[in-house]
Amino acid sequence: MAEKRQGSETQDTKGNSSQSSLSSVLSFIFLVVLVFAFKYSVVDANNIPSGSMIPTLKVGDYLFVNRMRYSLRVPFTNIELFRIDDPKRGEIVTFIPPNDESKQYVKRVIGLPKDRIRIRNISICNSDLTITRSNEADYSCNSSGFRRIPVLAIVEYKPFTENESERDSAAWQHFTMTELNNSEAIHQLSDSDDLKVLHPRYRMNEFIADLPVLLKVKTGDQTHFIVERSDDARAEALCDDIETTGCIIPDDHYFVMGDNRDDSTDSRFPGVGYINRHRILGKPIIIYFSIDWRDQICSFSVGNFGGSDDGYPLEDFPPEKQQRYCSDMDTRAAFGQEGISDYLIRTIFYRLPRMSIRWKRIGTLLE
Repeated sequence: MAEKRQGSETQDTKGNSSQSSLSSVLSFIFLVVLVFAFKYSVVDANNIPSGSMIPTLKVGDYLFVNRMRYSLRVPFTNIELFRIDDPKRGEIVTFIPPNDESKQYVKRVIGLPKDRIRIRNISICNSDLTITRSNEADYSCNSSGFRRIPVLAIVEYKPFTENESERDSAAWQHFTMTELNNSEAIHQLSDSDDLKVLHPRYRMNEFIADLPVLLKVKTGDQTHFIVERSDDARAEALCDDIETTGCIIPDDHYFVMGDNRDDSTDSRFPGVGYINRHRILGKPIIIYFSIDWRDQICSFSVGNFGGSDDGYPLEDFPPEKQQRYCSDMDTRAAFGQEGISDYLIRTIFYRLPRMSIRWKRIGTLLE
């Protein structure tokens, strides 16, 4: 009898162990599902891979996004259950672009549904009525030739009213803009790791024609910065009259732009256009981490080929450091000529030693 009881106890122990293992697996699966449901429906984490929102958001910024700010959605899908609120003018939003369902873009809302909006590309020298000019500009409105004068995309709008004729006859409204001095521009742009927006004094002679300017702008209730250069991104794809009488934004659609005006794929381009409300996923709320890998600096700076006068004289990453921590591997990577082994070698021996954590950006709230 004792032997039978012992055998029975052994079987019970094995059974309890199996049940315990199954319970642990099910609990783990439930936890994973719960975490991903939270990520898809409540708070998501995104990183910034491009410079389209410089200087507000920089390459290497990591964000928390409030996915419940505008809509409550079915977990693991983008299906809306109901809408909580609508985006306001000036707010930063994340959305799925029509031209690439696999990506999420981050842009700023400029135009609201049924607004009439127009964009005029005007030389900064002819825009005294719409901006406050800096007295320390690196360009001269009295010169021409090598140093091209920056061109601004002046956005004007007429808000929707129930009486459309009243809206169309109203005066154009525009955003208040103030040009920042050189020292302020350098402070904002020097760690952007984007050669197109680095301040001119950091550039090689062959780039100095493309002068960026940094402007403080009040869009709706939000005050932020934008970057403009001599490029003039057109928006004729929206309608033929975009620079004259303007275009009417369709109902339930939004017009969005990047803060880096001349290097942003946004509503001005046919692949994006007006953004349908159901494509808007959430609102970035905070930068929780930020790292500068200096990939672009090393990819295109001639400093990676040697020479004491080569490279960009950045204060915290001078030419001598560029010569040490940049290589031709960075240039090949920029053109997509990099395998996994090359990536690992480049990261271990070059990217990690040269990278810098942007401590001051961590904890920045995004309005």
